[in-house]
Amino acid sequence: MKTRANNRRPGLRSRVCRGEAGFTLVEVLIAMAIISVTAVVLLDQRMGIVQGAGRARDVRTVWVLASQKMAELELDKTLWTGLGGQNNGDFSQVGPEYELFQWQYQIAREVIDTTNPTDPKKEGEPTRRELFRLSLVVQAPSLDEPILLEAEFSVEPPKQPGEDPAAAPPATGDPGKPTAPSSPGSGGLQK
Repeated sequence: MKTRANNRRPGLRSRVCRGEAGFTLVEVLIAMAIISVTAVVLLDQRMGIVQGAGRARDVRTVWVLASQKMAELELDKTLWTGLGGQNNGDFSQVGPEYELFQWQYQIAREVIDTTNPTDPKKEGEPTRRELFRLSLVVQAPSLDEPILLEAEFSVEPPKQPGEDPAAAPPATGDPGKPTAPSSPGSGGLQK
């Protein structure tokens, strides 16, 4: 008569009894495949988080550098004469780690029509005003699109010596006269 122990596969009982119990090669390979796939997914997510943090840092840095450059341009009186100008460069003078951040500006003198179309009294005579338009573009290496800042500064005619600034007539809009902008703080930032 056969016993129940004899119905089992040969060798299994002897391996269990000797303390050689373990996993088969197939079980180990499946476990390693699961761990590998999980590690790849987690590392990919971590890389995305690190890249996103780097982009956020670059955006913040670009806005700080752009506002610094805008203030620098606004205070430079030599730029606000004639018909305008343009230039470009990098921020390496701020620090060597910022040399990959590029800037470019353009200042253009423009005459704009400020006639009120709903005012019937001034139908025949157009009202013109002259201003400087400043466009500043700042590019970071990790950003897809550059940051664009624009400001407008009104142009006032040059003051004559001894002339009362409060009694001066408004700008006539003569684009041939080189003049400076009103005050550096009179321009507004627009995005």
